[in-house]
Amino acid sequence: MQNNAAPQECHVTHQGVVESIGDTYISVRVLQHTACDTCRAKLLCTGTADARDSVVEAFLENAEDKYRLRAGSPVMLQLEQSMAWISVALAFGVPLLILLATFFGTLHAVGSELVGGLAALAVLLPYYVILGLNRHRLSQRVYFTATPVEHISV
Repeated sequence: MQNNAAPQECHVTHQGVVESIGDTYISVRVLQHTACDTCRAKLLCTGTADARDSVVEAFLENAEDKYRLRAGSPVMLQLEQSMAWISVALAFGVPLLILLATFFGTLHAVGSELVGGLAALAVLLPYYVILGLNRHRLSQRVYFTATPVEHISV
């Protein structure tokens, strides 16, 4: 028996609240939680400040939704799985490779672990500055889409 169904796309989803509405995008406040939120013993731990707000810009899936949304409206943010992998690679994978290559290259050239460690940390600063300066270009490849909560079907 052959399955003719199209493969289902994987999405990373977050629920949020509209903070403001711009011309081509909306700003959405997302409350990020860690696994500690459901733990009964979380008050005994030292790191109790584990939930924080972040504001992300998202494009609306349907342009008509812009006129129905208001500040405080609940929305569901979606990010394609492939875009999420790009984000993780740029934020963590590439810097790790740069850090390791710089450390071992400097260690081999100079012979000092201290100098290698400092050089490895110092080389990350320009990387993140360049990443920040190219934020606009990156936002064209990695972006959230927003859907009002009442439009979501399970």
